[in-house]
Amino acid sequence: MPRTEKTRNRIWWAVVAVLAVACLGVVAWLVPTVSSHRAEIFFDTADGAGAATSGEPAEGPVGALPSDAALPDAAELGRRVDEVLAGAGGSAVGAQVLDVETGQPLYSRDDAEPLAPASNLKVLTALSLLSHSHPEDRYRTESRLGAAPGSVTLVAGGDTMLSDGASDPADVMGRAGLGDLAEQTVGSLERRGVEGPQQVRLDASRFSGPALNPAWSPEDLALGYATGVHPIALWDHHTARPQFPEDVSGRPADAGLDALNAYVTALNAAAGDSGLSFSAAPDPRQLPAGDADGARLGGVSSATVLEQATYMMENSDNVLAEVLGRNAAIAAGEEGSLEGGEAAIRRALAEVGVGVDGLVLEDLCGLAPGNRVTTATLASAMAAAARGDGPVADLPGTLPVAAGSGTLADRFDDPAEQPAAGYARAKTGTLLEVTGLTGITTTSQGRLLAFSLLVNDLDDAGAARDALDTAVADLSTS
Repeated sequence: MPRTEKTRNRIWWAVVAVLAVACLGVVAWLVPTVSSHRAEIFFDTADGAGAATSGEPAEGPVGALPSDAALPDAAELGRRVDEVLAGAGGSAVGAQVLDVETGQPLYSRDDAEPLAPASNLKVLTALSLLSHSHPEDRYRTESRLGAAPGSVTLVAGGDTMLSDGASDPADVMGRAGLGDLAEQTVGSLERRGVEGPQQVRLDASRFSGPALNPAWSPEDLALGYATGVHPIALWDHHTARPQFPEDVSGRPADAGLDALNAYVTALNAAAGDSGLSFSAAPDPRQLPAGDADGARLGGVSSATVLEQATYMMENSDNVLAEVLGRNAAIAAGEEGSLEGGEAAIRRALAEVGVGVDGLVLEDLCGLAPGNRVTTATLASAMAAAARGDGPVADLPGTLPVAAGSGTLADRFDDPAEQPAAGYARAKTGTLLEVTGLTGITTTSQGRLLAFSLLVNDLDDAGAARDALDTAVADLSTS
């Protein structure tokens, strides 16, 4: 792609050393490090899915930008954004734009008004996850000897992207496979001289509270936008590998039991002529006393926390957000529940100095209609991540690229929106009467901005999305 007609001093910000955002082998976008010119958009082909990670938390991109880059003219920027947002059509519009380096507000519109965020709420879930976990942490699914004679227990460890077969080291989905775990389990039992029929139970005690959130509408559940949340599942809470990342069809009635039954099938396949046979226990979640003390038989590890967070943000995956929010709660010392996830989010925001006035959390993914958050909280959280260091600095790199990846792949295509293509990264959010964008972009002078734009009570979703995309383009050209 050629450079713009007039060579300008447009600076690329660095979010991660190398980010491959492709899934299933499609084209990935690589964000270059800062140079003296904001260069062309680069393409590469990913050999596997998920973000490439260095093993160390990222450093915030603001430190790599020129410290003398000029701030946009706030009055002119406000005039342009006001004009664009007038076409958004909603009766409630909130917006905040911050200079990341200084935290200075450059534009505000009802930024203290709590609004429904839709999936913009996932920004807070991801912040919590990265705040309380190391990006290279993994979730481990294990098997152990049961306390009852002739029994094996499958132990849920928070990985809900398991495959029913072999582990795939090149993919986020199915990085850990129950087929491999079954082979390890059978091998361990044989070495112990165990023979005969074995009953298999499931330890799903990692999560607590109801699997189904009563705040979710029956219609959304029927369509598969959400389902019962379990600490173990095949294929991201699907009955088979989804055909594409945003596929919400094929939800199991009980993802935990679905995984248990797949494990039993894999155990019997691995047993061969060993003299072992396996069946699910009549009440498989009922564990006898002392079961947790059983000897470990095998274990398989998930994709990294950062890879799963990127998958969740790229594809706006509601159920994975609920899982990762609960995993974040456990990492923070809370219960693996909705309430624990909320507490972990509030703690993560406090740790980076972000206020929570007006924050109401009915879920951890943004699907519940009663969620409320201000654009001040969302923009401040994004700015804190972008200028920080440590694990939260990885947050901007999990976001879709404008016109390039994930839920933004088909956005920013109109002429007025194209200046942000490849430069802005943002989390989308869409409900029937809600749309929003929260993310970061650089100005024409290389100044890094964080923004959050929410529209509620809209009557034309397409017009509202176009208005938000154009507003972000105005930030990019300011």
